[in-house]
Amino acid sequence: MKYLGIIVFALITLSGFSQENNELPFINHLINKGYFNEAIYLMGKNNLPYGQQQRDSFNYFLGWAHYSVKDLEQSTTSLLKVGKESPFYFKSHFFAAYNQIYLENYSDAHQIFRQMNIQQEPNLSLLNFEQAGMKMLQENWQEAQIQIKQINTGNASLSQQVVALTEIYKEHEAHRSKSPVVAGVMSGIIPGSGKIYAGKTGSGIASMLGSAGLGFITWENYRKGGISNAKTIIFGSIFAVNYVANIYGSVISVKIIENEYTHNIHNQILFQLHIPLRNFFD
Repeated sequence: MKYLGIIVFALITLSGFSQENNELPFINHLINKGYFNEAIYLMGKNNLPYGQQQRDSFNYFLGWAHYSVKDLEQSTTSLLKVGKESPFYFKSHFFAAYNQIYLENYSDAHQIFRQMNIQQEPNLSLLNFEQAGMKMLQENWQEAQIQIKQINTGNASLSQQVVALTEIYKEHEAHRSKSPVVAGVMSGIIPGSGKIYAGKTGSGIASMLGSAGLGFITWENYRKGGISNAKTIIFGSIFAVNYVANIYGSVISVKIIENEYTHNIHNQILFQLHIPLRNFFD
């Protein structure tokens, strides 16, 4: 019921409009006020305007509303319909490409960039910046560095983000990936050492002491009662399970740490790619 008044007013208002789709200012007003779902609903109830300029505006508003509610595929579809003569053309296509980058559809994003055929500043530097970030996300780090060097750093809307991308590149170069296999082998030789290698020193030491304790108890029971002794079997089984679990835990620990690192870098890059789009077009 929250937006019922808005919808009722819109439907009454729009019913009196001509075929020239003068409802666009009202739809723009809804979007500016943050009523994105209401704008999408109203545009879904209306046909495309007759004039090219109004069609471009309609598609831009629809694409922007979908973008704002994170329906990125539908947003891309509408934004790409905005024609080159529209004042919304570059914003629409840059955001359409960003949508595809966010969705990891990198080939589609590259195709959008290519079709824009940008030759002049400042949009050329923005294009190089977005492509550099996309190459980072694809782990083409050397190509990304080449792309960054083509950016006009004198552009105030990009300078800070160029520095940020460069710092991310340096962080990646300094990062030394850890191997799950190495962690597993280390824990196989010395239980807990694989977790220490993964960076979980406390957990690794605890595992090491636990395994040593279980191993000692198993040995004592074997020495006193032999291999068939019940205590030897029980503690030996516990030790074996703990031993295997330590190897598995070390492998998983490294994988989790490396995945978290990759995820954090990924989000940092996406964040930096988004900032100049807002600076350029808002």
